[in-house]
Amino acid sequence: MAAALVAGCSPSPPGAQPDRPTAPKSRSAAQSPTADPDAPTGWGPTQGELAEAGQLVAAMSPEQRVTQVMMPAFWGYAADRPTPSEAARNRDSHGTDTAARAITLHRYGGTFVRPETIESASQVRSLVDGLHAAGDGPDGLPMLVSVDQEGGDVQRIKAGATRWPSARTIGRTGDPLLARTVARGNGDELRAMGFTMALAPVADINTADNAIVGSRSFSSDYTEGAAMVVASVRGYLDAGIIPVVKHFPGHGSVVGDSHRSLPVQRKSVDELMRTDLVPFAAAIKAGVPAVMTGHIEVPAVQPGVPASTSKGIVTGLLRDRLGFRGVAITDSQGMGPVYGAFGNAESAVRSLLAGNDLILNSPDANKARRGVLRAVRSGRLPEARLVESATRVVALRIYQRRLGAHRPPMSVVGSRSHAVTAARAAG
Repeated sequence: MAAALVAGCSPSPPGAQPDRPTAPKSRSAAQSPTADPDAPTGWGPTQGELAEAGQLVAAMSPEQRVTQVMMPAFWGYAADRPTPSEAARNRDSHGTDTAARAITLHRYGGTFVRPETIESASQVRSLVDGLHAAGDGPDGLPMLVSVDQEGGDVQRIKAGATRWPSARTIGRTGDPLLARTVARGNGDELRAMGFTMALAPVADINTADNAIVGSRSFSSDYTEGAAMVVASVRGYLDAGIIPVVKHFPGHGSVVGDSHRSLPVQRKSVDELMRTDLVPFAAAIKAGVPAVMTGHIEVPAVQPGVPASTSKGIVTGLLRDRLGFRGVAITDSQGMGPVYGAFGNAESAVRSLLAGNDLILNSPDANKARRGVLRAVRSGRLPEARLVESATRVVALRIYQRRLGAHRPPMSVVGSRSHAVTAARAAG
């Protein structure tokens, strides 16, 4: 099997869709005289898998539905945000066992592996395996275990892994097939370590010389950048990893750092459609399963409001205008424009009301979880809105179970063939 997996690393032609395992028929969908369970949804899962997700969510309590739509940070200790004394008491040799039980106590739909927990590829494999052992479910569905592993300046796992070049370096080759090969290699290494989701590729087009985007952008040309983003999305899917394109509606043409303050995008919606949104529209058309919404103000849509908490941006622009039906993930909830303005609970509630499905990296996941549950019980957050998001997240996990069923051996991590690919991409 290992030989077959390694042999299967050659990418398909850039215009082709990645080969995917045949989806099992959903009994619930198959019983419907009008639904074809194998029909695609356009963003990953089949109609049958979406129906299966709907049944699982229908059987959940409100508390369980809330935890499905949250992706808290994994700090490597037995707390969502540990104190030094808690760290000393609870961390084991890999920061895994007691920590995994803590972070998955509420059966979150996913978790984001913080860079503070990462030492080496082998240590990460042990850590992530511990998370899956504690947190997979219901019915053995894999957690959405994510990490920032873009390559270049944003590569969290370095020791023992291939050092991939930046998006800008890859973009300068002008070769989408090479971009797909790099994403496939990066995805294979992540999948071997147990990850199920990559917070990549960056779809921002750097036209404002934005230091935060910088080398993370493939190009300053919207069409060229879009081709590289689509190729990378396909490469990650080839590897069995859920890719997340970011940061909608685009961080590359604004001035400022959304980690600390709220950048303002002055373009009209029509201008955005011709510029910053081009790579996102291309990725959506190519079937990307997840999009990250950024903390960027767009006065033409909703003045004074971060895009990640704007219904006009998430529902109106991303879903209605661009036709995205997959999982919308917020950028980190610990960033200034949302955490500084709203705090843990309120930022999570506003993000879900806007149309997001997955809340990333709340500084205090328990406060955010309780706040969302209060909003549901009070009627402020309609239960139907929560059910819709939970169903999408569970459907994504069902899809990932199929997409990433074949996990490569650890021998692919830092392999010679990947080093050769990285060197070719680096020029």
